[in-house]
Amino acid sequence: MAVEYKLYPILFVDDEPQNLVVFRYAMEEHFTILTAQSGPDALQILQRQQIAVLLADQRMPQMTGAELCARAREIQPEAVRIIITAYADIHAAVDSINKGQVSRYLVKPWRNEELIEVLQTAIEFVHLQHAMRDMELRLLRTGQSRIATAVHDEVLHEIANPLGAMTMTLNQATELLDSVMFRLESGKGAISEDLLADLNELKEVHGDALAAVDQLNSLAARMRAGPPPMRATGLCDAGRVVDATVRIIRREVERFASLQVVIEQSPIIGVEASALGQIVLNLVLNAAQAIEGSQLPGRTIRLTVGTSTGMAVVCVLDDGPGIESEILERIFEPYFTTKASGSGLGLSIVREMVWRAGGQISARSTPSIETAFEVRLPLADPS
Repeated sequence: MAVEYKLYPILFVDDEPQNLVVFRYAMEEHFTILTAQSGPDALQILQRQQIAVLLADQRMPQMTGAELCARAREIQPEAVRIIITAYADIHAAVDSINKGQVSRYLVKPWRNEELIEVLQTAIEFVHLQHAMRDMELRLLRTGQSRIATAVHDEVLHEIANPLGAMTMTLNQATELLDSVMFRLESGKGAISEDLLADLNELKEVHGDALAAVDQLNSLAARMRAGPPPMRATGLCDAGRVVDATVRIIRREVERFASLQVVIEQSPIIGVEASALGQIVLNLVLNAAQAIEGSQLPGRTIRLTVGTSTGMAVVCVLDDGPGIESEILERIFEPYFTTKASGSGLGLSIVREMVWRAGGQISARSTPSIETAFEVRLPLADPS
């Protein structure tokens, strides 16, 4: 596996300045090195920059290495955490492993060759994690593309038949009108039985054309109202599906906003896990893209899962730019988009998937304050 190690920053934290200098001198030829002299300083770096490896001294005055790793795990859960100390303290080692899920415990003084190998292995692990997340995300997006294609094909199939009938009837109407005009222009304008029959036929043809147009209007109305609920074909644990989906998309989302996940309850719902994953993926990425486009720093996307009035409730709320009321009214319409490169199918697909599961989706927004999408899905039959 060819890994460009310098693409994955390492944060070394030690309260002794000389140790920071020695570490940087020994390692910066091989890695991208960041340093901090205390736990609070390290947390500030973690808040603003993605790192691959956190290497922390255990005994520091303001915050121990174990405490720092526990806090770092909340901010950047994918980073590999390593404790390094001059003291053979088994209790500190256990504390580090339990609280901060530390992957390795090293003792000073280190040998450069050994430490380089440890750090390379840690970076390779992070690189593999990223590669797997990217692959999973591509698979999810491929699934979304297939759904969009299926919706598009279904719409084309539904529209093709009435359009074909309308075209034929309009062609007939044109021929009849040409015939009437020819008779009038040639001086045969008297209302003969033949002309009357032609006009009656024209009236019938016109009625057929109107009926075809009504079919198209009916189709548009059905698209606006959504398909009738379909019987669920699977079951899933909503909390677990949301957690798994977030693990896949967190790295991409947190390039633009922090992502908070609150699993208040984890209901079993009558929906395929893949369908719920698609719904969550679309809503969270939609929020992240809105924040990215508005270039608003320090924003948060909050994803909650719970229950209310006999329904599972999944809510995605962000404090991004918000949506104007005239746009909010149309966001679920197929092919409606405000993005230069958008297809306008993402939210319409989400709405269809929710409706097919027998649920509802709603959106509310206050421009410059917040936007919230709420999905309500039926709980599984206990039997």
